[in-house]
Amino acid sequence: MNRDFVLYAVTALLVFLGWRLSRARQRRYPPGPPPALFTGNLKDIPRGGHEWEAYTALGKKYGDVVHFNVFGSHVVVLNSYEATRDLLDARGSIYSSRPRLVMLKEVKRWDWNLVIMSYDKRYQTYRRIVQQEFQPSVVTRSHHSLMALEIANFLGRLLTSQQDLPKHVRRLAGAIIMRITYGHKVVSADDPFVSLAEAVRETNEKTPGNAVVDLLPFLKHLPAWFPGGGFQRQAAYVRELSRKMRSVPFEAVKAQMASGKAESSMATRLIESEDIPSDMDRDQLAMDCTGVVYSAGADTTVATLLNFVHAMTLYPEVQARAQQEIDAVIGRDRLPTFDDRKRLPYLSNVVKEAFRWKPSVMLCVPHTTISDDEYRGMYIPKGASVIANIWAMLHDENVYKSPYEFDPDRFTPSSDHPEGEPDPAKIAFGYGRRICPGRYFADDSVFLAVTSMLQLFRISLPEGVKKKDVKVTWSSGLVSLPSAYPYTLTPRFEGVRELIATSSEVA
Repeated sequence: MNRDFVLYAVTALLVFLGWRLSRARQRRYPPGPPPALFTGNLKDIPRGGHEWEAYTALGKKYGDVVHFNVFGSHVVVLNSYEATRDLLDARGSIYSSRPRLVMLKEVKRWDWNLVIMSYDKRYQTYRRIVQQEFQPSVVTRSHHSLMALEIANFLGRLLTSQQDLPKHVRRLAGAIIMRITYGHKVVSADDPFVSLAEAVRETNEKTPGNAVVDLLPFLKHLPAWFPGGGFQRQAAYVRELSRKMRSVPFEAVKAQMASGKAESSMATRLIESEDIPSDMDRDQLAMDCTGVVYSAGADTTVATLLNFVHAMTLYPEVQARAQQEIDAVIGRDRLPTFDDRKRLPYLSNVVKEAFRWKPSVMLCVPHTTISDDEYRGMYIPKGASVIANIWAMLHDENVYKSPYEFDPDRFTPSSDHPEGEPDPAKIAFGYGRRICPGRYFADDSVFLAVTSMLQLFRISLPEGVKKKDVKVTWSSGLVSLPSAYPYTLTPRFEGVRELIATSSEVA
């Protein structure tokens, strides 16, 4: 009896596997690594860090649309702008939701975060609220003056201690976001609210959707004491950090409002808003929306500015040309303003190249399909995770000439490219209904910080350090940050301190 049962079970399993294989052959999935019989492409999914490079290499082997199948869960990686635009932009009604993301949503309980929410009514409400705060007219009217003040403060600190650049950049980004979101003025490097956000950032070292538990969801039930269940202890720590990161500054704003001492901010506007759906908890919505701006808004700016300084140490000829333009247009009697941008075409291209050369986000947070789809004759099933490889697109040799070089001239119209090479903003800030609502804010803040630094400082490698000897790596995770690199900042002219003092609170 037992032997017969085993025989029937094995036969049934073989029939099932044969049926699945036959069905897969009938449906032409995008090309990809050949799957193993039982585990599919489990071993082929990159998980050791720098996944964008592994996906790019696989794209060169299999094409710009690459498919993986792990125990029936499908992953599709898009390595070209054409494919990404065709699917995530043009077919947004199918591709705008998010996968299950077991680790982030169910284990760490980050389902409150707009970035990883499924595309539903709550997402649409949260996005509308955040987008209202960061649309171009609001950024210009409400945020430009604050950004200029905090950048001047940043320049003053940089002048005092040039070798603390990473710390100063983090404080700058945190100070701008905290002031806008909560009306909170950051007055020290160890500000408790900024420290909370930094602690949360340090826990997100993996690319979203790439943990083993995302591929094998049943593992989320493993107890912390069981072998392989250690991620549960870290998840409990992250859950508590996440709660504090949202609730502590939000409750501080409510207390300030009660005492009549609150500065106008995104939080105060949401607390007083009459535009909150009646079926949603006002405080929860306000706490979540401010929390996502607070936690995610600073990191991309930090990465972009650190990458920019690194680039200037390697490309002094770019720096010299940008500074020549700044001197001619702005001079040395005042700090740059946002209105100067239209008169600084080369500098504007430097900012574009800073976003392209080393993007702060290498891989988009995965999208997911809500129905079956077909693209170029290839079948993409409902529920597939779809990942746009931003790094591959911004370093596509068919689109960008010498893509690994920092060359702002690539955006200048030429006979080969009458409109210049593509603006990286079309690629770096996401797609379709998931495009970053803070993209105008990020672009403006980077522009003013970059222009101000180039006006006041000469950025170079330390004496004796050669370009070929500089080795920098980038972290994995949602935002990729550079490792430490050598640099020197030197004031360009007499009177830098006095110039900063005209606009700064700290100089």
